[in-house]
Amino acid sequence: MPADNVDLPPRRYADLQLLALRARRGDAADLKLSAKGLALLEALLAQPEAVSLSGISQLAQHHGVNPSRLTRLAHALGLEGFKALQALFREDLSDSAFYSTRAQRLLDFGETPRAEGDALADDRALWQQEMQNLSATVEALDTTQLAAAAASIQQARRIHVIGLRASFGAAHYLAYYLDYLRDSVHLVSGHAGVSVEQALRLGEEDLVIGIAFRPESRMSIDYCRLAVEQGASLLALTNHSSSQLATLSESTLLAPAEGAFFFNPMSSLFMLVELLLSRVAREMGHDAVLALRQREALISRLHVE
Repeated sequence: MPADNVDLPPRRYADLQLLALRARRGDAADLKLSAKGLALLEALLAQPEAVSLSGISQLAQHHGVNPSRLTRLAHALGLEGFKALQALFREDLSDSAFYSTRAQRLLDFGETPRAEGDALADDRALWQQEMQNLSATVEALDTTQLAAAAASIQQARRIHVIGLRASFGAAHYLAYYLDYLRDSVHLVSGHAGVSVEQALRLGEEDLVIGIAFRPESRMSIDYCRLAVEQGASLLALTNHSSSQLATLSESTLLAPAEGAFFFNPMSSLFMLVELLLSRVAREMGHDAVLALRQREALISRLHVE
């Protein structure tokens, strides 16, 4: 980050990053932070999503401090209180500069995994983090909710699957194989000129499967919100229980995606999709086998490769 001064109070999440870096270097005389205050600020900056989506008591408990410490930190930064501090993190949550901000944080705070003398250490560390995400997904999985999600997929008249930007790959994967198993599966794709208004065609017998990781696509959220308003059911696949998508649905499957990765870790999301597909196929039993054989016969007859 540049070494330019930042006026107090900070107006953006990036300003907070710069203030923390200046304080760590000892060239922020205008910032009256104790060593513990600086450590708390750096800890918050290392987990922006948690700060954005947690209440002050929950966040204080997570960091082992009294909630008043968070209020005092906000005051030291020239802000009115914790809500004003949290607002800076929430703005970053939907900021168009999410990836560059995250990359800068990883580099400046040294959060990218490093090990001297081992050229593969960084890659192994990333693999270990993804394994932790996979384990966390399975441990947090509500099997009753997974079964209910599979049942809703079987019973729905029509299914619309939407996941844009980074989530599009998982949405395509899910829609592609659901189409093997049942009729009336539609992949919503902005690349095909699909607009939010298509959700107007949905009703009480229909299901939308929404997939959104941070930063959540506004079109995805708007599409799911409109579908719910039309009476359709919504199954949300996301990485945080307090995401915008999750707030629209009572049926949410979580795929934790933590780690020092410059982009969105997606392994847990694809595994969640695989678990959902497997459950649907298993519940369908011989009907799933018949559907697969019919699709394979068509592919063979049309010489599709």
